[in-house]
Amino acid sequence: MGGAPRRSGRRPRLYALTDGRTGAPRTVLTMDTTITAAAVPGDGTHRGLPTEWQHVLALCPPPDGRAVAEVAARMGMRLTPMTLLLGELADRGLVRHRPPLEAAEATDVHLLMRIRDNLARI
Repeated sequence: MGGAPRRSGRRPRLYALTDGRTGAPRTVLTMDTTITAAAVPGDGTHRGLPTEWQHVLALCPPPDGRAVAEVAARMGMRLTPMTLLLGELADRGLVRHRPPLEAAEATDVHLLMRIRDNLARI
């Protein structure tokens, strides 16, 4: 019976990560919203936060950050719980978010090449 290798260790249940919420109270994010940590990991502000939150903050260093979909993929989490988790982080002021690029900005060839290169590294 082949299949994908199982990850070692137990992963927390999704409802535990989102405190049982099914919707973000104030911050609504889309899969292409860019997330950036408000503080640099290692400066002491992340102590005491849940491990998953610390991992997300480490994935989204300033100034560039990452798209919600990329954070979800790197964390191995489905998109809906990730948007809830990131919404919680945004509501607490731990991350900043900006809307997706406008169509005119998305036609920048250099930007598209950087996106392609970053996706190839995943």
